[in-house]
Amino acid sequence: MIEHYGILSILPPLMAIVLAIVTKQVLISLFLGIFTGTMILTGYNPLNAFLTLVNMLFETVGDPEWNAPLLIFVMFLGGIVGLFARSGAAFSFGRWASEKVTSRTGALFTTWLLGVAIFMDDYFNCLTVGTIMRPLTDQYKISREKLAYIIDSTAAPVCMIIPLSSWIAYVISLLGPHFAEVGFNMNPFRAFLAMIPMNLYSWLALIMVLMTGFTRLEFGPMAAAEKRALEQGILYDMSKGTPPGDDFAEPKIKENSSPIDLLLPVIILIVTAIIGFAYTGGYFEGAAFMDVLENIDSAPALAYAGMFTILATVALYAARRVLSINESMDALIQGFKSMIVAFSILILAWTIGGITEDLGTGAYVTGIMEGNYPVWAVPATIFVVSCLISFSTGTSWGTMGIMIPIVVPLMVAIAPDLMLISLAAVLSGATFGDHCSPISDTTIMSSTGAGCHHIDHVDTQLPYALTGGIVSLIGFLIGGFVHSGILVLLISVALLFGAIKIASTLWGVDVPTHLAETAAASDE
Repeated sequence: MIEHYGILSILPPLMAIVLAIVTKQVLISLFLGIFTGTMILTGYNPLNAFLTLVNMLFETVGDPEWNAPLLIFVMFLGGIVGLFARSGAAFSFGRWASEKVTSRTGALFTTWLLGVAIFMDDYFNCLTVGTIMRPLTDQYKISREKLAYIIDSTAAPVCMIIPLSSWIAYVISLLGPHFAEVGFNMNPFRAFLAMIPMNLYSWLALIMVLMTGFTRLEFGPMAAAEKRALEQGILYDMSKGTPPGDDFAEPKIKENSSPIDLLLPVIILIVTAIIGFAYTGGYFEGAAFMDVLENIDSAPALAYAGMFTILATVALYAARRVLSINESMDALIQGFKSMIVAFSILILAWTIGGITEDLGTGAYVTGIMEGNYPVWAVPATIFVVSCLISFSTGTSWGTMGIMIPIVVPLMVAIAPDLMLISLAAVLSGATFGDHCSPISDTTIMSSTGAGCHHIDHVDTQLPYALTGGIVSLIGFLIGGFVHSGILVLLISVALLFGAIKIASTLWGVDVPTHLAETAAASDE
């Protein structure tokens, strides 16, 4: 068997990357990358290459042990999101939370907290948090740019570090087959759990919201936007017209919807997922705790949890007369449809991963880097490459689908002890682009949900994202020497605060927060 196809081994992922950057179309770029790979594998016979591609897609979708259950879970998750949206449960929860808020800082924190609470799906997060919280943030003269930034910072970053979302299902679905291929003996779900403290950018994006919100250390265009909102009461640049998303300012909420309609299904999903993990890991058959962690079959466990949560939620809404059975079915179908793009990216990413394995892409890249590149710099380099891909393409899923099949065999060959932090660098870099790329879906939807002009959201958020990205890069350089994810994270958080302090001193604007408190009090 050929170990690799030389420089041709990197052609399919390279083509996918370049086409995605040029065309901004991830699906067609991944497809053409896969077709290029099958052309190489079949000796450049177009017909055989096409048939091989289609057969690989069949095998990918039909995998009963991993891919099929994960696709089903993603579909179920879309259904749950559809139920929440149709019932008005999220809006009721936000309305209840807003009644407890009495200060500008409280409004900022509540917005952040709600964004963290809606961790299952970034799209749902972006549109829901802004719609719920905008009346409250407007009351306290929080600029729309700041609201959009908070929404965006609690979308992709939260989905990437809380182990119960479609994002995590996708990540472990990529890790599983590649770990098995190279003989890396670690359960993919356990590997993801170990990577959580190493996912530096996701943590720093979340923490930066709190640092700037509680300390008022704003800088750059964001500081100017906040000053404008507080001193003039102008929440967005009115010279550019009405921003998109303002039609969501007064959402229709069913009179009998309640915060429990959101909280109870989320709790059910979490509890049933934990039970599913325990069941598939052999806990109920007497397995020890560590053995359970090693043997968790997370794909079917998540599918079990998703199915049970849908049944329980439909029954809850029917019993409370929030949604009829027919209305719930319509909401489920709409939610299922919303996951079509996610399905497509998942399937193509899995397939191009299989192509890179067959071509020996990892072995070829390993041969180039072995002995010629300092091992301690590998995680930081992987982070930079992932950032560039994700920012240029606007997709984190496509970035992970391209990078993980390359990184796993590379790290097994040159530095197995840096495997997890290198994979965490992929996740962090992918999150960076999803967070701040102007062509990212979540960036666009964050500005829409906040009622903010998109270009203003990008301009005000980018300096903050770059600050977090630079600190993350330093953290991954440190991680090449310090093999403790928690210690690297703590050092990075300290560096982030210092960077914010310096930036606010050199590029800051005096933000008179007390004006907002006075205005809010007078409104009451």
